[in-house]
Amino acid sequence: MRLGIWCPAPQTIRADEETKAAFHLLGEYGGGVDQSFVYAADILRRAEQLGFDISLIAQRYYGPDLDSWILAAALAPLTTKIQLMAAVHPGIADPRVAAKMAVSLDRISGGRFCINIVNGLRQTEFDAYGHWLDQTGPRYRRMDEFIRIMKGLWGPDGFDFDGEFYKVRNGSLPTKSVRCPHPPLYAASRVDEGMDIVARDCEAWFVNYEKDRGLYEQSLKRIEREMTSMDERLRRQGRSTITYGINAIVLIGKTDEQAEQLAQEHLLAVKTDSSIHVGTSGIGANLIGSPKTIVERMKRYEAMGIDLFMLHFYPMREGLETFARTILPDLGLCS
Repeated sequence: MRLGIWCPAPQTIRADEETKAAFHLLGEYGGGVDQSFVYAADILRRAEQLGFDISLIAQRYYGPDLDSWILAAALAPLTTKIQLMAAVHPGIADPRVAAKMAVSLDRISGGRFCINIVNGLRQTEFDAYGHWLDQTGPRYRRMDEFIRIMKGLWGPDGFDFDGEFYKVRNGSLPTKSVRCPHPPLYAASRVDEGMDIVARDCEAWFVNYEKDRGLYEQSLKRIEREMTSMDERLRRQGRSTITYGINAIVLIGKTDEQAEQLAQEHLLAVKTDSSIHVGTSGIGANLIGSPKTIVERMKRYEAMGIDLFMLHFYPMREGLETFARTILPDLGLCS
């Protein structure tokens, strides 16, 4: 079982008393060294002490969040073990530049960099920063070309590509990554076109589940169906394995009833801040309850084949420490 943690940022986690001021200052001039960055570095250093393996750094163009790739570069020398996963959006970023930046970050971090491919659902971001495509087919064809170009440039010199969205002539990338043949690719996709790309090109896939936490058993069945489907796609590509991951918020109570109240309060708070999409989607994974309940559910997911848990907490620091104290020992993951 691998543990991941969402890098704290305004549109990734729900702000608590410790983070509100730092997140607010992102939208103000002045202030010296950014306090949201200082906080993120502190959380990630603590997470790697506790044995967390990887951190997902979301990319949010519309909002005060720091740029994902710049933040990953800044965090690299301040951490020693945790992998840093920056998100990239085909249609906003250029795959040729992303390929160069990725190997640079992988070298700076000592082989701890990986990429989250995000096709993107926020049209306003694409309208302002890139090119939005209304139809699903073209969006995934562009994602396909994006990955093919990165992988082509990570390979031998003299790479040529003549696609619908991108063209490369005699591409060359002399800088090589620490990890061979390239930094790992992660993705989440709910549609056939995307899942086929993941099966061919990615090292990890974040499973889909029901957003309503009241549909826990139905959600498990959906995960099982879609993992079976992904296994078949992998076989068609001549591959045998992929890492299955799940995104979740962890809300811990002394009892299940207390945790349920925390979940109700959390959902009510998130409804007043539409920017925090992750806060609502993570509820459906149902890592909500007493420590005993959460351990049981994580072990149940693990038994299904889910290896990576990408977690965030509320409050973030307090939740992380409670998780370490009350749950990690029963998972056999004490650092």
